[in-house]
Amino acid sequence: MGSDNFFNKHREERRKRKENVERQRSSNWLVVCEGAQTEPNYFRGAVSAINEGLEDKYKLKVKIVGKGMNTISLVKSVEDLLNDIDEYKTSTIPYGKIFVVFDKDSFSPESFDKAVSMCEKNGYIPLWSNQAIEYWFLLHFNYIEARMDRTLYESKINEYFKIAGLKYKYRKNDEEIYSKLSKYGSLGQARKNASRIHLNHDKDTPSNSESCTTVYKFFEEVDERLKELE
Repeated sequence: MGSDNFFNKHREERRKRKENVERQRSSNWLVVCEGAQTEPNYFRGAVSAINEGLEDKYKLKVKIVGKGMNTISLVKSVEDLLNDIDEYKTSTIPYGKIFVVFDKDSFSPESFDKAVSMCEKNGYIPLWSNQAIEYWFLLHFNYIEARMDRTLYESKINEYFKIAGLKYKYRKNDEEIYSKLSKYGSLGQARKNASRIHLNHDKDTPSNSESCTTVYKFFEEVDERLKELE
């Protein structure tokens, strides 16, 4: 009888440890960005805003890395990155979710589509934009489905900010870009716009989906995480 109690106690302890690891794993995310400034700045701002209303034990722990690499090279670098990050090497808890952020820009359709496919095959969540992440920024202000060359994004962003009441000159290294977009635009509207447009391209390859972005999926994952805490 005593031995049964002993094993039951240890089974219960193992169960609790396993549940604790699962909870921690789901809070540890990795975001690997193609750009070295624009995307990391945006996601740092987003994570900071998300964590503001959460207790310390529930806050998202997100490692955000700007690699300065293009499509396929970026995706290939993720596995090496996992082995190089100190937090990953010293922790027994792997990342619950891994996001890879990259743009179509001027890369070939084949390279872009292959990068998306590689992400999905490896279990990463691709947050791609065709043509660039600034298209996602524009969706905070307006529904834009017509083709628009990325060289027009900057002036259009400035125009929308001006209409919203902020005299602004867009800079790719703006560390406050998330808060500006949230204050003068609408994250909720951007998510709805992006989701609807992406659905309209459900028969197209990513390279043929212009203008389109899947950055909204990051916030869908955030919603799922917050539901777990309810």
